[in-house]
This record gives sequence, structure tokens and C-alpha cells, in this order.
Amino acid sequence: MSELIDFGASAVTGGALGVLGTAIGRVAGFFERRQDHAQERERWTHEREMAQAEAARADQAAARAAEADRRQASYAGLQASLEAETAIRASYPWVEAVRALVRPILTPLLWLLYLIVFFAVMEGQAERYLTPEAQGDFIGYFIANIAFAATAATLWWFGDRATPPNWRR
Repeated sequence: MSELIDFGASAVTGGALGVLGTAIGRVAGFFERRQDHAQERERWTHEREMAQAEAARADQAAARAAEADRRQASYAGLQASLEAETAIRASYPWVEAVRALVRPILTPLLWLLYLIVFFAVMEGQAERYLTPEAQGDFIGYFIANIAFAATAATLWWFGDRATPPNWRR
């Protein structure tokens, strides 16, 4: 009987040890999977950050390309304007004198118009000509356009005034 008890005890302890080994293996597997998931999350985070950095670089490259295109178009417009200016044939001296005086006369006149409208608005004289509902929109639009014309005239016409190649003092 003692052998039977020994066999039974061996079977029970072997089974208990087997269950304990399985449980330890499951617990170890749980921690391994948790570590694998943590590594996967870190990898996904890294890949997302890399994708965001790549998208930011692509955005910056697109912005640089758009700025270069805008600058190129601006230079093309300036080039066309200069070519149109040089395409004008020589004429009578008085015609060239009048043509040459348009810029220096028109620019101060635009600034004078801007100042007249600005001070008229500041003194409240616009109320005589416009309804109160239309004053804000019209005056803002008018001042913005006069300011645009005056600054465009100043910077476009006098911004790049190189001396002619055959000009003598």
C-alpha cells in the first residue's frame, strides 16, 4: 500500500508540478507578449514620427517650389515689362520728354490723391457723399486701391532704376 500511495503522491505532485510549469510558462508568455506589444507600439510610434517628418519635408519642399515659381513669375513679369519698354521706338524729342515725365508726375499725384482721401475720411467729410452703411466698405476699398496704385507706381517705376548703358553726365 505504501507503494500505491507513493505512486499516487508522485502522480499528484507530478501533475501539480506540470500545472505549475504550465502556469509559469503562461505567465512568462504573457510578459513576453506584453514586451512584444510595447516594442510594436514603439516601432509604430517611430514609423508615424518618420512619416510625419517626411510629410513635413515634402510640405517644405512644395512651399519652396511654390515660392520659386512665384519669384520666377514675378521676374518674368518684370522682364516682359522691360521688354515692352525697350520695344517702344524712338520718336520726336518732345514725345519722349512727355513719356519720360509720366512716371515722375503720376506717382506724386497718386500719393496726393491718397492723402486727400485719407484726410477727408479722417475729418468725417465722407458722410456728405455716402450713406453710413456704404461708407465703411467703400472707403476701405477706395483707400486700399489708392494705396496699392501709389506704392505700385513708386516701387515698380522707381524700384529698379539703373543708369542707361550709354548715359553720360
